[in-house]
Amino acid sequence: MDISITIATLNEEQCIRRTIQSILDQKTDKDFEIILGDGKSKDKTVDIAKELGCKIVSVEPGIIAVGRQAAAEHAKGKIIISADADTIYPPNWLEELIRPINKEVVASCGKILPLDGNTVEKVFAEAVLNNVASFTYKVKIPFAAAGNMAVSKDAFRKIGGFDTSLVTSEDTDLIKRLMSEGKVVYCPNAVCYVSMRRVRKWGYAKYLSFHTKNFIKAHIGENPFNIYEPIR
Repeated sequence: MDISITIATLNEEQCIRRTIQSILDQKTDKDFEIILGDGKSKDKTVDIAKELGCKIVSVEPGIIAVGRQAAAEHAKGKIIISADADTIYPPNWLEELIRPINKEVVASCGKILPLDGNTVEKVFAEAVLNNVASFTYKVKIPFAAAGNMAVSKDAFRKIGGFDTSLVTSEDTDLIKRLMSEGKVVYCPNAVCYVSMRRVRKWGYAKYLSFHTKNFIKAHIGENPFNIYEPIR
């Protein structure tokens, strides 16, 4: 097995089919599996995933890092990819994301763009957030997003994987620790499109404030926020 694509889920029946299908439609000759770390969903999430050939690992609900870690622990691939359940992955995404991984580069993170955003949101994501993300990797204070991340399984296992005590910033924490094992790079060509449902629910001010503060907390040694309510 070349690649294991992991997704943490909880009651994602509205989104999970199109997410998985976008992964299955990848233009690649790599052999890959899809594993869900599911927090005991009460809807049709698991049924849909099984119908599409995914493996399921059941975990206690509440902390997304627990689902990500459980799925990764069952990975057979040499590269572990972390994806999200409310995200669409274009056909060239997989090849672009794994392209940099080698003996020196232990992880790569791709670009996040809005799936259902308006014109202003799309321009802001492309012109501002993309450039900011790229800069953070150059100065080695990465702004990581677990919905678009590839990691060498050897490096992942060596550092112990995700910190399952973290409610938020588990992705930034993982990438920071991986930097002790090798290079981590930003891949602007590995694009994914994420649902704007949380932005719609929270509003711009709350969303940007939350993630900016959490980014700072993660890099100055403070505990990240320990509340992140599900948005469905």
